[in-house]
Amino acid sequence: MIIAKSFHWEAAHRIPWHEGKCKNLHGHSYKMIVELEGDTNQNGIVMDFSELKDIVKPYIQLIDHTTLISANDTELLEVFESKRWKYHLLPFDSTAENLCYYFSGIIIKDHIELLSRNKIIAVNVKIAETESAYASVTVKI
Repeated sequence: MIIAKSFHWEAAHRIPWHEGKCKNLHGHSYKMIVELEGDTNQNGIVMDFSELKDIVKPYIQLIDHTTLISANDTELLEVFESKRWKYHLLPFDSTAENLCYYFSGIIIKDHIELLSRNKIIAVNVKIAETESAYASVTVKI
């Protein structure tokens, strides 16, 4: 059985090595769907949706209305630090694919006890930058 909850945030970013428009600073209305796979318990649920919300919401609050900056993008980082603008530093380029790996990894790492207690066997994270473009990864626990 799979349960899912969607989350939204606004953020700017750029991909400095990109040869097209994405090299420029631009923004997205991100949508992330987190799916948890496991068997239903004696009450007929995989896990309470409010628990899933409690897991993910703090991560969203950290990045909502920020600029996502790769630690390798020293040029953009220098500008934001000099202006004292709000940003969130990432150890990778902020592609949808990398964000999927990032969120699935921290959800599992930070909440393995809760996931195990609920017999969750896989976490899927899907992140859409636009209405028609998304990346998705499934990580087995």
